[in-house]
Amino acid sequence: MFLEKLSDWPSTKKNRVLLIFSIILLFIVYPIMTYFSIISNYPVNYIESQLSFSGEIIKSHFNTMNTVDINNYRIAEILDYGFMVSYGILIFSLALIIARKFNESTKWRKSGFLIAILGIIAASLDAIENGFILAMLTDPLGFPDIWAVSHSWVALMKWILLFFTIGWAISASLTRVIKKK
Repeated sequence: MFLEKLSDWPSTKKNRVLLIFSIILLFIVYPIMTYFSIISNYPVNYIESQLSFSGEIIKSHFNTMNTVDINNYRIAEILDYGFMVSYGILIFSLALIIARKFNESTKWRKSGFLIAILGIIAASLDAIENGFILAMLTDPLGFPDIWAVSHSWVALMKWILLFFTIGWAISASLTRVIKKK
């Protein structure tokens, strides 16, 4: 099975390098992305925007922004791709580290390999979601409403995977600590 390959690939050393790289990238990209997001004056938080399922609502958000705000928002969304790489690799490498601490035959180990892949899928969905945002920004008040609806569905799938992967990491880590005692 493909997931079993994750028992030894990437090597423990390379996986640690991936983890460190993802954390460094996160600390570099996130503050800059957040800065541009804040100065864009986007009128609502990301969750409210991403899960609006409405072109009309997204257009009303963009309508409150001037050209400079829209450009700053675009920069934030482009920088978000770096953030996606950082958290995708972070989830992947962290899930492998946690999973490899369990015995080979356990469900925790096997599910951890799946979680590692789901972290990459979540980041990939985020990239697709941002593609819709960047497309909407080409015509902020006149884009097809289906783009906003599609954006929201992809965002919903991303958030489900993120909550699932983070929940698994917390549960697996707690299980590991309890079993050690």
